Amino acid sequence: MKYQETLNAIYAQLDRIGDLPVFSATVNHIRQISSSRETDAMALAIAVMKDANLTTKLLRLANSNFYNRGSGKITAISRAVVLIGFERIQNLCMTLKLIESFKEKEPGTGVEDLLVAAVLNASAARDLAASAGVRDIEETYICGLLYGLGEIVVAFTLPELYRSMLRERKHETRTWASIQQEVMGGDFVTIGQDLAQSWGFPKSVVTTINPQGRPDASSVDGRLNHSIIAGCHQVFEHIYQRGPTDGHEYTDQMNKLSEVTHQSPERLEELLNNSVREVCDHLEQYGLSHRTLMPPLRVSGNDALDETTRKIAYYVHSRQERKAEKEEPEQDGAADQQKLLALYNERQLYYLERLNELIAEKAAATKILATAVEGIETSSSLDRVAFCLRSGSGDQLAAKLLEGEDLEPLLGYFKLNRQDAEGKLFFRILDRGVTLLVTDCKEAGWQQRLPAGFQKQVKPAGMILAPLVVSGKPIGLLYADKLEGSGVVEDRDFRVFNQFLVQSRIALEMGKHFETERH
Repeated sequence: MKYQETLNAIYAQLDRIGDLPVFSATVNHIRQISSSRETDAMALAIAVMKDANLTTKLLRLANSNFYNRGSGKITAISRAVVLIGFERIQNLCMTLKLIESFKEKEPGTGVEDLLVAAVLNASAARDLAASAGVRDIEETYICGLLYGLGEIVVAFTLPELYRSMLRERKHETRTWASIQQEVMGGDFVTIGQDLAQSWGFPKSVVTTINPQGRPDASSVDGRLNHSIIAGCHQVFEHIYQRGPTDGHEYTDQMNKLSEVTHQSPERLEELLNNSVREVCDHLEQYGLSHRTLMPPLRVSGNDALDETTRKIAYYVHSRQERKAEKEEPEQDGAADQQKLLALYNERQLYYLERLNELIAEKAAATKILATAVEGIETSSSLDRVAFCLRSGSGDQLAAKLLEGEDLEPLLGYFKLNRQDAEGKLFFRILDRGVTLLVTDCKEAGWQQRLPAGFQKQVKPAGMILAPLVVSGKPIGLLYADKLEGSGVVEDRDFRVFNQFLVQSRIALEMGKHFETERH
């Protein structure tokens, strides 16, 4: 398909959709008003309030911890404009409308992932531009947001074509850039630039998105912006492992960004992490899922990349946990329960941070697992926790690391062999890689399904059992339970258990990489 044919096909599909919200009269009016020196907060507020959905989302953002730091609840858009600022309001409107316009309608295209990537790129580019002394960092944000516009629009309007390109990319026989050129007759950035120009974006924005071949067409700030925006895009391509990145290595990209921003690689990583955290904290208001912000955890061989990826994954996972806890219904029991929960949360944070320290120290696997077992027991209402090691060519399970009270029954029971009738359930879970949650072992059905010897000797009131898999190989089982009379396993217990399971796996994966390096 030639480039002009691709553009014609895109415009034909957009015409069928009709007026896109991102370029609706509301947003255009907001852009015009916010760029005028004579505009006051009320005039901009009136323009925003013409869109009820936009008004609601902006007020939620204005009341977030990032924007509202001790200013009291904000209920008026005019106050939000004063608090956040004209340019930032304009960019938030553009972000919200971009997401509203292109929410995924076709499965398999990953449009939501692309939208998150656009917001992340915009946020990181603005932060790096501020550190580099760029004068108009809000324009940097818009350019960063629109850098991925071409790919978003192609995925949205030509889903079959885009899916075929993704399939070709997975083969890794050609670069992503060459696939774009062959299939579309051009690249995504150029398509985005042409779309932005046709939709009336300022020349400074259009030329900054892709100044290649026109070095004099944009200002010094514009060329600097482009270097930052394109660099951030490539860095996140590596972090999220979206496929081959045209030979640009993560370290090379970080060094280039370091050169253009005059910041050390360590400072750049700090800025990128802060940008991810800001986006993560606002994803709910944007109407996007935290799932899309979680990077895949695979050892790349680049220590700096793996460390950055791990930190992002840890923060996103922790943010999901905090959100889930806020959604728990308020218990009728009062102050004592709240104090206990606060203590559990404090302990949980301590042990999760301790696991991070152990990763940095390249600690032994036994120390990591012992910390995880202790963390689960001390930061939840679970009474006993144990790690059972798989040995004997995978045919034996034995309890090795234990925390809690009344541990003798666990030590006595968990000396299992694959051939034993008592061991069948546990080896089945180990082989299948599934997690078993039994909130109440006395519920109908479980007394027949759980091994008789296990019920008689261990006597759990409720239990959680999960395989610990490292590099695709199960190394053992993580077990936790409640004693009889202690009540059932609660939702929070399961979340704490699962979080330490995930962090242990990450730590052991990283440890395996360290061992490989030493050899």
